[in-house]
Amino acid sequence: MTSCPLITCAAPDPWTIEDVLEASSKLSRQMRDPEVDTQKPLPQAFVLVSFSMPEASLERLARDAKDAGVPLVFRGVPETKPSYDSKLPLLNPQSLAAFQPLIESGADVQLNPELFSEFNVRQVPALIIKEESPASSDGCIKSAKAVIVPGDVTLGYALDRLIDRKDSIGDAARTLRAKLGNRP
Repeated sequence: MTSCPLITCAAPDPWTIEDVLEASSKLSRQMRDPEVDTQKPLPQAFVLVSFSMPEASLERLARDAKDAGVPLVFRGVPETKPSYDSKLPLLNPQSLAAFQPLIESGADVQLNPELFSEFNVRQVPALIIKEESPASSDGCIKSAKAVIVPGDVTLGYALDRLIDRKDSIGDAARTLRAKLGNRP
């Protein structure tokens, strides 16, 4: 006899299509591998960058981040040059053109000013590896643990600084580092 795991959700609002799809996906994963949802997920990793960085550094990080599966995160879009047309919306083809080479290289490019604020990042590039914020038994969110490695170094070098840790951040660093192989 096979037992079917149950998914429960105490949602005050009616479920949306996204809620149903997420619950269905979770149930499917649990049925294939009951251990999946009992394992603690690896922390998330991000490389915070800017177009103010040297182009060669940005291109190198884009290649490494693509191979490691880590997104490149920008605070926002650059102003269009040589002159900024204030009549254009912030997200317009001219302002987004700067991202095109990175996207074409296969890098996951994201805009997330909240990450810069959350971790008070003033210097880029910066590798951030953060644990998911766990919920406590009373439903409150506990603060997440995170590590930031700033500096214009390779992604491999930044990860090497964390692989000796004996926690989930070290586990994540080792997993990401393995994806880069022997690359410096």
